Amino acid sequence: MPSVCSPALLTKPSKPLANAEEPNRSSRSRNNTLIEPTIETFPLSSTLPKILCELGVYIGTSSSSITMQYSVHACPRQMKREVGLVFPDVVGKESDLLIIPTFQKTTTSMISYEPETQEEKDVKLHQFYRWGSDFVSRIREQGYWADITDPMSGMALFTNSGPSLYPDVESAEILLRYTPFNLGMCFVLSHPQWGTHVYPATAFTLAPVAVVQQVLYAMSLT
Repeated sequence: MPSVCSPALLTKPSKPLANAEEPNRSSRSRNNTLIEPTIETFPLSSTLPKILCELGVYIGTSSSSITMQYSVHACPRQMKREVGLVFPDVVGKESDLLIIPTFQKTTTSMISYEPETQEEKDVKLHQFYRWGSDFVSRIREQGYWADITDPMSGMALFTNSGPSLYPDVESAEILLRYTPFNLGMCFVLSHPQWGTHVYPATAFTLAPVAVVQQVLYAMSLT
């Protein structure tokens, strides 16, 4: 399970996302937003997708649905180099890459060490695995590349993994202008409505946004 210092929950301020010149906050990539933040409930099948079963890890299936906020963004210039280091398969195709940050609202603060917080992290992790593997499977059926990063490690989950880890906190700051919460030696993700009561995770695809919309709509119905 992710600790307070997992890539999904925080980042150190000393490590930039990429080596490109950092734009002013006012010009950050909301103009790259293709689908604005949307809260949706998706049913979850009790049957795990094949690609998830192939991971060989235990995935809880007690939850029948997942409620999350998602948005869809074209990969901004300042993230292209780093994303290529996370996903070697997209190198040279970064301009076609769509990034889909997701956020699940939690009952407890994700910076707590209490046992109930760790339990909730496991639940949210398994829900995202199930949602993400379904999303990836459906996108692949349409003939396009897709993957998710593991919230516990920041590594690619279903495709080739590169030397870098995907930082959800820095990415939320760039893509959505979410201001991180300063926790001493590092920054913690803070959602504008939910604060630190949030579990972030991210999906990625080379499919056109129209295909992504169709897949997300179909997932919301089944």
